[in-house]
Amino acid sequence: MEQVTFIILGATGDLTKRKIIPAIYRLLKNKKISRLALVGVARKDLNMDSILQEAQAFIGKVNKTIWNRLKSSSYYCQLDFYNNQEYQKLGELLQQIEKKHHLSGNRLFYLATLPEHFDTITENLFNTKIARETTGSWRRLVYEKPFGSDLASAKKINHCICRVFKENQIFRVDHYLGKELVGNISMLRFTNRVLEPLWNSLHVESIQVVMNEKIGIEGRGNFYDKYGALKDVIQNHVLQMMALTCMEAPQRLSGDYIREEKAKVLKAAQVKEVLLGQYEGYASEPGVEKESRRETFAALKLRINNRRWKNVPIYLKSGKELVEKATNIHIIFKKAGCLLNICPTESNVLTIRVQPNEGFELNLFAKRPGVPDLAVPVKMDFCHSCITKQKSPEAYEVLLSDVIKGDQTLFVRNDEIEYAWKIIDGIRKEKVHSYKKGTTGPEELKLFEQKNGMKWLS
Repeated sequence: MEQVTFIILGATGDLTKRKIIPAIYRLLKNKKISRLALVGVARKDLNMDSILQEAQAFIGKVNKTIWNRLKSSSYYCQLDFYNNQEYQKLGELLQQIEKKHHLSGNRLFYLATLPEHFDTITENLFNTKIARETTGSWRRLVYEKPFGSDLASAKKINHCICRVFKENQIFRVDHYLGKELVGNISMLRFTNRVLEPLWNSLHVESIQVVMNEKIGIEGRGNFYDKYGALKDVIQNHVLQMMALTCMEAPQRLSGDYIREEKAKVLKAAQVKEVLLGQYEGYASEPGVEKESRRETFAALKLRINNRRWKNVPIYLKSGKELVEKATNIHIIFKKAGCLLNICPTESNVLTIRVQPNEGFELNLFAKRPGVPDLAVPVKMDFCHSCITKQKSPEAYEVLLSDVIKGDQTLFVRNDEIEYAWKIIDGIRKEKVHSYKKGTTGPEELKLFEQKNGMKWLS
């Protein structure tokens, strides 16, 4: 078990309270770390007790012994990210804390700030030697999404980081990669001989990657209005799931082997059609520009220009205030031919349910009992929660555990980030269509389906 000093820059934000501190608590509870110190860093004049108190609401019932261990090892440092001299104060505090708690000097810096601060924080951490590696201990930096706001800003950030730190110290977060069923995509595909030979344009008609949300922007108007569905969700979560689904077999199911194959998919992807929407009332949300045309819904058709996926349409969709919450990947196979007068009416479909109801299902055809000439679909269903009573670890617990181990498999490499931004930057802004809350999206979605001869499965 590792000894770690967690330094959270941007400790007063919602992410710290909702995700990062609860994940650190669970790491301690589940004995994935032996000793720790937690240092919250932000500009506000606060204390760690108030931050921990707010974070406790997102943990639920706590083990008092574990909570008291976390609380007694937590500290706060008020710091202006743009004042180089104040980082000296942070460095001195870290040395005192590590000496007090007999820690080895392993430091995990989590930048839970807006991306416009990444450059300055990175340079100050390096210049003041706070994040420079020493003999017998490691220094690792975690960068929260969004990683930039377009291709140019992402390149700028990557250049700044890679100039002063080694790639094996850098962990770019896409928290969806920490979800159980996203991690299962490669396992499902490459360890089942019955699937891999069919995973190509000879047998697959189309692929859908869908991330529907019932919620709205939840008070994040200032942030969301700068990004929208394309930059906030499609650029990272949805494109990453697409890349995992469509990549070639890596030499090993780990680390840079997977990241290399994902990068090739993103590099070869090309957008062919776009439909954008905005739910009614969005422009009245707090923090949103009154005449905003920022999209809260996006549906895309892509092609991947390689041999495996030649002429196979890849459909991506995400939106807020929709009728149901669902994150699914659908592999839609080509229809089987007719046998005499028996013709399957639908295609075989493999659906990977990322959330909710984690699992996957395969639709096959069988004869309906008592009816000789009728083939009907039947489901073969794997329910994740049905075979194990253990609840899957939360994504941030998985990700932080992997940072501590130095495993970059679930993190995004610099070229992946840039290829994904290139896809989004290349989208010509179309008309943004209005849609009612609690629906499947704009009415124009039906025309999208008709034009492409397809139907969204979720």
